[in-house]
Amino acid sequence: MEAKCSFCEIFGEKPHCHNCKIFKKTRTHVPQEIDCSVEELVEYINSHDDITERFGVGDYKIIELYTGEKVKMVLLDTDKDKLAEGEGNAKTSFGILAYDGLYRMNKESNNATSWKDCEMRTVRIGRIMRLLPEALRNAIKPVVKYTSAGGGSRDIITTTDKLFLFSEVEVCGEVRYSRPGEGEQYEYFVSDQNRNFDEYKWLRSPYYNYSYGFCYVGNFGYSSNNCASLSFGVAFGFCI
Repeated sequence: MEAKCSFCEIFGEKPHCHNCKIFKKTRTHVPQEIDCSVEELVEYINSHDDITERFGVGDYKIIELYTGEKVKMVLLDTDKDKLAEGEGNAKTSFGILAYDGLYRMNKESNNATSWKDCEMRTVRIGRIMRLLPEALRNAIKPVVKYTSAGGGSRDIITTTDKLFLFSEVEVCGEVRYSRPGEGEQYEYFVSDQNRNFDEYKWLRSPYYNYSYGFCYVGNFGYSSNNCASLSFGVAFGFCI
């Protein structure tokens, strides 16, 4: 039996129901391990306009970092992030959601740096980038990310990033402690279960209207905020 949206379950299916199309796309795919090498995956993405013919949101590949740690890179969405170079969007957005390490956002307890100039972005992310397999590292495309300017500002600023922390809305689908305008929720995180992280994870979103902290996502999928100088885990995204 084909999946139906809640409207059609209650009122009877209608021809070409838009809700059903969305429901089938986001709810019926069973995530599976990507059974090819990183090099083959990159080649497939670069040579196909529609990668969903082979891969779906939630599919994952186990990769080994240069530390020897094995992590899972998960397909979060397609055609979501704006390319910083050229036109259009990146074909795929991936995330590494369980990574061994606790880090602070800033030495000081404030968010006046925003994401743009915080210690996490200017120091830590670059070091993590160097741990990725070379074939993957070379394939990552810089994208444009939107973040509050921090320090209580109402402004949204842009950065160009290869590796990035997620914003509150990109994970949770809503804003509770951050400024609206920091992107859109990735399809993978629409599922409540997929927002259950193994530990607190920093988000790049400054705590809106306050100057001391950044947002984070808890291990039950809810968001909150805390001092930028505390050490939490990181979950990060990148695009191919």
